Amino acid sequence: MELDQFMKELAVDFIAYVIELFFPCLARRLDFARKKDLNKQLYTASPEGAERFVDVLLEVAFKEQPPEFLLIHMESQQSKRFDFPARMLGYHCLIYAREIEGERQDSFSLSEFTAWQNKKRILSFVFCNYPLQDGITQEEQKIGLPESSLICQYTCISLPLLSAREYLRKDNPVVCALAVFMDADGLSLPELKVACYRKLLDYQSTLTRQQINIIVYAIETYLSLSDEEKQVYQRMIREVYPEVNEMITNPLIERGRQQGIQQGVQQGKQSILLQLLGAKFGQLPESVGEEIRAMTNEQELDQLSLRILTANSLDEMGLNGQVKP
Repeated sequence: MELDQFMKELAVDFIAYVIELFFPCLARRLDFARKKDLNKQLYTASPEGAERFVDVLLEVAFKEQPPEFLLIHMESQQSKRFDFPARMLGYHCLIYAREIEGERQDSFSLSEFTAWQNKKRILSFVFCNYPLQDGITQEEQKIGLPESSLICQYTCISLPLLSAREYLRKDNPVVCALAVFMDADGLSLPELKVACYRKLLDYQSTLTRQQINIIVYAIETYLSLSDEEKQVYQRMIREVYPEVNEMITNPLIERGRQQGIQQGVQQGKQSILLQLLGAKFGQLPESVGEEIRAMTNEQELDQLSLRILTANSLDEMGLNGQVKP
């Protein structure tokens, strides 16, 4: 599973916890029991007509109205992109256009459109897996004349700038997964891994099996330990925290652990392959990086790493930047 896809699944399954963690005042106004998943809705980019999807889009009702509904829009971004603010503005336009279109086809008067805006609001936020100026920042993108500009506001959450130690003190289970992307803040990686699992123990009885497996998958996949760190970690859970050892060997969560471990091995091979390709052929096109990261067959990754010894170009490597379906 690619990281963007994982973050999408995490946000959908833990949306109430995510909003409570980063937007606590807003969370108290929402009724998450009245939630609608809009992720499968298709958005068409005009004028080309190309298919586009937002990463996550959910509709949640307000407890007290107006407004009636909040459209929660989440994106996952792994690297800085010059066009990202414009993309966020485009997503806002697409979401509003589709929502209005779904209710009525005739023309809106200005007063009617204003009334409709008071019915539905948008909350947009982005999980950024790279450092920004601050851990949590409010961004704004404008287009048009100063007196009549269209404004898109969204929140950037730069996970590497947030303190895992601080967030693990919060009463919220989603931090067990998000902490692995944060700054360890003085904790060694074995200590961080143990801390994530110890916190998960507090929520075992309240989370679904799927939610537990998502957290375990995050810990095992994205918190990579060296061989020496693995020995320290194993010693810690064997001698100091046996309750963690007992939990992770439970058959109910073993599947999540094994998937995470396997994914960690795949990502290690992908990383090595990308480094070797870059060393031999220079800066790689982004499409080739995406093609490599989409490969899940370990034998194929190993064969490509060996092919670098004799290949003189990316074409000879059989890499064309096309992700296989």
